[in-house]
Amino acid sequence: MTVLFGDVAGSTELARGLSPEVWQSTLATYFADVSRAATEHGGRVEKFIGDAVVAVFGVEATHEDDAVRAVDCARVSLERIARQAADLRRTRGVDFSVRFGIASGQVALSERDSSFAIGEVMNRAARLQAAAPADGIVMDVRTWLLVRGTVPTRPVEPIAAKGFSRPLRAWRIADAAEGHAGEARTPLVDRRSELDELVTALRAGLRRPGVPAVVLAGEPGVGKSRLVAEAARRMAPDARFLTLRCRRDGRRLGYWPLYQLAEALGGDVPRGQGPQGKEEIFWTLRELLREAADRRPVVLVLDDCQWMSPAVREFADGLDDPDLDVRAVLMLSGRVDEPPLARGPVATLRVPPLGPADAQELAVTVAARLGPLPPGDDLARRSAGNPLYLEQLAYLQVDAEGRTDLIAPSAEAAVGARLDHLGVDAQRLLAIASALGGSCVAGDLERVAAALDPPLDQTFDETLAQLLGDGLLVTRAGSAGELEVESPVVAEVAYGRLPLADRAHVHAQVADLAEARVDRHPSEIELCALNAGRAHAAWLELRPGGPEERHAAARAARALCAAAQFAVSRGDLSMALQTASQVAGLDAGLPGLELEIAAVETYATAAAGRADETLARIAEARKRWDTGGNLAAAVQLTLNEAVARSTMTGRWHRSLIGQARELAYRADDPAAYARVLLLEGIGHMEDGDYVTAEGVLHEAFGHARRARWCFGATEIYGNLALCLAYGDTPAPAATAICAQLHAELKDAHTVRAAVGCPAALLADMTCDSAAATNLLDEGRSILAGIGHQPGLAGLDMFRATLAERHGDHDGAGQALDRAIRRFDAIGFSAGAQSARLWHATFGGYGPPGARNGDGPPGAQIADGPPDTGPSGAQSAGSWDIEVLTEQAAAAAALREGRPDAAAGHVARAGARLDGVHGAGARITPLLVSLRLAARCRDRGLVERVAGLARADAEVKRDVRALRTIDALV
Repeated sequence: MTVLFGDVAGSTELARGLSPEVWQSTLATYFADVSRAATEHGGRVEKFIGDAVVAVFGVEATHEDDAVRAVDCARVSLERIARQAADLRRTRGVDFSVRFGIASGQVALSERDSSFAIGEVMNRAARLQAAAPADGIVMDVRTWLLVRGTVPTRPVEPIAAKGFSRPLRAWRIADAAEGHAGEARTPLVDRRSELDELVTALRAGLRRPGVPAVVLAGEPGVGKSRLVAEAARRMAPDARFLTLRCRRDGRRLGYWPLYQLAEALGGDVPRGQGPQGKEEIFWTLRELLREAADRRPVVLVLDDCQWMSPAVREFADGLDDPDLDVRAVLMLSGRVDEPPLARGPVATLRVPPLGPADAQELAVTVAARLGPLPPGDDLARRSAGNPLYLEQLAYLQVDAEGRTDLIAPSAEAAVGARLDHLGVDAQRLLAIASALGGSCVAGDLERVAAALDPPLDQTFDETLAQLLGDGLLVTRAGSAGELEVESPVVAEVAYGRLPLADRAHVHAQVADLAEARVDRHPSEIELCALNAGRAHAAWLELRPGGPEERHAAARAARALCAAAQFAVSRGDLSMALQTASQVAGLDAGLPGLELEIAAVETYATAAAGRADETLARIAEARKRWDTGGNLAAAVQLTLNEAVARSTMTGRWHRSLIGQARELAYRADDPAAYARVLLLEGIGHMEDGDYVTAEGVLHEAFGHARRARWCFGATEIYGNLALCLAYGDTPAPAATAICAQLHAELKDAHTVRAAVGCPAALLADMTCDSAAATNLLDEGRSILAGIGHQPGLAGLDMFRATLAERHGDHDGAGQALDRAIRRFDAIGFSAGAQSARLWHATFGGYGPPGARNGDGPPGAQIADGPPDTGPSGAQSAGSWDIEVLTEQAAAAAALREGRPDAAAGHVARAGARLDGVHGAGARITPLLVSLRLAARCRDRGLVERVAGLARADAEVKRDVRALRTIDALV
């Protein structure tokens, strides 16, 4: 929260010089001006104290720019008060002025109706106000952190304030003529040729198709980041530079860096409702890049690329696509000991150290800024031409009080020697910032610092100001007060000096912070697991076997297990197995957790079709651990066994699903119960009972929404939408539910496409052809962008369905041809068989191309093994294949001139449809049979089929089908 404290300067003398009526009117106008400004900027006035006014920002809702809002409120208030002051000066001959103090931090909220915000922040704002000049604004260090770079400021002398043991570090708002007081910047020396070469390579890259890569290689501190900054300035009119700094622990992270990359692109990969796979996230990132480049060409900088995460590396490699129509270039900057990407760069530039003369020139320039230093040639020699080494040695020399024996042979030594001259609190706080990943907000930094032993809460503000003043912590460019360590070298050295006990506590705190954000941003669980593991590693080194180490092992194991479950929910089974394998090394001694890991592992192996391995692992888990100790995990193990046995036998083992249901009921776990219901629903669909399946999947959907992450969530959404289209729910009502699902999944693109296909069929039933076409076009755009071949094949089947319902046989045939090619390419034999049989039915009444109807080409579109049935679609003996077989035989008989035989096949197709429960599923197959019956010249057969089709269309309120029936009959 940010507190604004305003008061009238010299109010006692003013009150004596003005009549009570004029004074009260003056105060009323002043209060109104400040109150209106506070409201306009998202704050509110908390109270009036005599002639003082207190406003607060960030009470009802916290904003990243609350401090900026408070400063803007004070500025606007002063502008309005200036008009009143001018009138008083002209009419009364008195000077009326106001001064403001602003402070930020945590504020205790009381239950009183007034003065609800109490605590040190309120007192600090009042003391700063008292020290402010007339018509001036003074702020504390925390507010300054949040507004620097946005608001011009100047430091003032520390303020000795009553109630505070140390003088308060403070800054004032600078006049417009003063401008920003930018941080001192080391001049660029002898880098003109490298800069020219870099800019040339980037401009050439922007002209190439796809997103080519340019590599900028060099040792730490040699000046790569500075060259990037200078290139950004030179190319500012033509290109926008967006930077992602890779973390040194990036190789151990899964999805989390992808979300950071989205932020660097100026957008977001939503992390809320709906499961997302890796390919879908990649597609979203490409769309964000395309949107950014449409505004202005983009140079996407991956800084410290030697720490690039596997997910970011895979995304970057995937940008090497000449068909990707986007004006962008990828720049990888870092220590490049090996090729950073699988694809080769279009240019590799190496940044060498400075030569002796240039290093000496830089040393002289730095000395002119910092004060007397040893001769420039001495600093140049000791720095070995590395600008960072040189500047760090120069800072070190300033603190050395005349010593000249401080030789640092490397960047780490230079930084380490400099850190030696910091106080203990400053060293610890810098190390904490480094442990936080080198980038953090002041609030998180303070919370972690306060949890240490001894805590740093009493000296936090002063220590933070010292680190900022020394340039060891800086404000991240373009952020609302986010801090980062000056360089990765500083972060590494500072972190290495953190005592093991402090290191363990810090990482435990960071894990807690990340876990608290998981419900809003599920990918934070990866950060939680990483830091919980590091906390355990510290205790393992410090006190192996002690209570702290055992507790940390259990904490790390739980976090890793949750991260593995998150990976499964996102469809990244490889990452799930990799994460789960780390738990075994912890020896946490938690049987219930071991069962959860076994559930993750066997889910992944079952999905990969490794049935024998899955069953062996399940048997081992049950032998080693009592499944009664974790009923939710026992449910998943039982379901994984059912899927594995189904893979081996080609049929569902419903007794196992029934056992899982009993366990889920006892476990009262929403994720476990949701998956049980999913498999039961798919079983009903395979039987052709879409009415029952719809109710079961509705229930599964409700349970899945209550779970943090759920195995099979994608399949629940897709199959529920399918049952809404194939069941008895009237089309208008089913359309409304599908529209709600579709809107809810706006950020989970693959599942949205899966829901959009049956939604398109429902739209066609209500004769909204435009909506149906738009839904299928949107789905194709998503699935093609992601490269989801099973989904594209399923979508083609739905296109064929709509074309057949409209009598567009050519369009249906073309869609079926595409589906057959896609199914064949991915080895999806059941889908290909369905499409081929459907294609064959056209021989009976027109050109090749129409299908038998809405019999599902697969249980759903999105990838979802192992929960899509034994074959990943309707099995070879399922109802739609049987109906298609009879209809294709009828078409063949008609071609051979045997109408009586054809009528028999149509009758048998109808008999098989009698066992299908779901008006929506039967309608289009009946329409196909009706058209075939018409060619058989059997009026009685035509009337029987038409009656069945009309009855189902009326139940479903399928207007399109009713019109088609009337036209045929």
